[in-house]
Amino acid sequence: MSNNPGKDIETQLPVVNEPTIVDDTNKTGMSNPASDNCIAKGGELEIVSNADGSQFGLCQLDGYACEEWTLFRNECDIVGDAQKIREALIAKGLNLSNSTVVINKHLGKYISGSVNPNEPIGGGGYVFAVKDEGVVKILADGNGSIACSAFKDYPDFSTYLLPACYDEVAGDIVTR
Repeated sequence: MSNNPGKDIETQLPVVNEPTIVDDTNKTGMSNPASDNCIAKGGELEIVSNADGSQFGLCQLDGYACEEWTLFRNECDIVGDAQKIREALIAKGLNLSNSTVVINKHLGKYISGSVNPNEPIGGGGYVFAVKDEGVVKILADGNGSIACSAFKDYPDFSTYLLPACYDEVAGDIVTR
């Protein structure tokens, strides 16, 4: 340092104009195309949480609901899959001549619905099914307790569709 105050000017580093780094890992503000598709088809989007904390979008449409990405991929075949469920129930020996199969919720692989009488005499029942490579398999149907053992081959069956079932060993209703 010199004794001359005029010469004691601090040397400043040159300002370098660096490009701004944009973090695009968080795409906040970008819309989800499956959600947009739901709304464009007149649906109302609902975010659903499973018991394990996982979430998915469910598009509520007129009379049924479909998982948003299943709907986006045009895999939510309510009429065709209801017919496949009907055929599978008839193959089990059920007489559905005076009943209608209705899909309430379609999650792509997993489906829940009901069998409703065409006339207001008598009650209907529930139906839970799995759709694998276009083939529909009935896991449970009826109007009583739903046995947990019916879902043993499908442990990832959505707890949203079936939050509880009857544990035959424990003899009690259990939360899945």
